[in-house]
Amino acid sequence: MSALDNIVEEILTEARTKADRILSDALSKAEKIRKQEQERAVEQSALIEKQTDKQIADIKSRCEIVSTLRRRQAILETQKAELEETISAARQVLLDQPTNEYFAFIVKMVAAQAENGEGELLFNAYDRSRLPKDFQQILNLVLPEGNKVNVSYVAADIDGGCVLKYANLEKDFSCKALFRQRQDEFFELIQGLLFEEE
Repeated sequence: MSALDNIVEEILTEARTKADRILSDALSKAEKIRKQEQERAVEQSALIEKQTDKQIADIKSRCEIVSTLRRRQAILETQKAELEETISAARQVLLDQPTNEYFAFIVKMVAAQAENGEGELLFNAYDRSRLPKDFQQILNLVLPEGNKVNVSYVAADIDGGCVLKYANLEKDFSCKALFRQRQDEFFELIQGLLFEEE
């Protein structure tokens, strides 16, 4: 081998050694990066899994809350319907009272609410047709002195009960109005009776 060949061989050997070292360093760095990325991927996977578990737990919790609220709402709607049905039945009981008891109730109510002066009392057509003959006389006897109420010949558009009118004042004592005015009180009373065992 010539000197030139030896020099070329040395350069090539040195280049191969450097290339092997560079390749070895590159492979070592690549392995290190791969391990770091793998560790980061495991950490991210664990974090994502933890976040997913939390999201699933939150969704389950919200579903349970919504389910509970819907169940309560259904119960309340059922209770409300039952309460309204009971109040409607109670109103019908008042309307279906025997004539004497029905009009005795109206006399007491009007006497308690009458104003000074002269008023006019209106009934619906059905109640006008069954009005006791001496009703106006009895009513005026129980009114405080100075008060007078005349039964009107005009029929009121009400479900039952009466309307008491004065010159500048009107009091609605229809059954619908009476029950509406005391609706909350009736609801509490009936709810206590119907649902006390729940």
